[in-house]
Amino acid sequence: SSPPPVKVTEEGVVFRSYRDGRKFLLTPESTVQAQKSFGADIIIPLDELPPYHIDPKALGDSVERTHRWEARSLNEHLKNVKEQAMYCVIHGGLSRELRKKSMDYLTSLPFDGYAIGGSLGKDGGELMELLEWMMPLLNENVVEGGDSNDDGNDDDDNTAPTVPVDRRSKPRHLLGIADEPSILGAVKNGIDTMDSCYPTRIARHGTLLTRKGKIHIKSGKHSKEYGVPIDEECGCSTCQR
Repeated sequence: SSPPPVKVTEEGVVFRSYRDGRKFLLTPESTVQAQKSFGADIIIPLDELPPYHIDPKALGDSVERTHRWEARSLNEHLKNVKEQAMYCVIHGGLSRELRKKSMDYLTSLPFDGYAIGGSLGKDGGELMELLEWMMPLLNENVVEGGDSNDDGNDDDDNTAPTVPVDRRSKPRHLLGIADEPSILGAVKNGIDTMDSCYPTRIARHGTLLTRKGKIHIKSGKHSKEYGVPIDEECGCSTCQR
């Protein structure tokens, strides 16, 4: 059988090209450098996305490794900020204990915003349940205790420094979610921004999202609608063409 395309180590992630089998390594530092090189407004640190069904100990190990990677990413970013922002990525799957631990540690570091990532549930219901529990915690200003010089490299525990943390002032971003029901639920729960391939993926197959709902532009009823705006209230070139 073919070797797996990905190998996760403490150093980073080794990928194997499906084209020629060539291996290449992505590290927290190299991914930050890449995002800086093409001028990303918001940089997301390297993190691990464990599957929905995972052993609790393996999930805990993954969260700890991701914390160390994110601390390394932040250190690399702070060497040359260049008017670019970096958001942390809060992990923990559906484990409230791990989510709380991830939130407390990462919000103690000087990230510019908070992204929610990792496994977000098997369906929209679990996602909303997670957000309803998490978002009030991100509205709390807290004082964290621990080693003020912690750089995330402690294998035993990612302990936060003893400083007040102003969580309410930072933007909150939801990773990988942007279908209509989830957008409505996420915004209601305090999410500011989100990203997903969903809108562009369905657009490639002829489905457009408008104020009045979905339009299946390849449908026969639209075949002779030349010059008719997709959305009269939107001024973008696609809607007005």
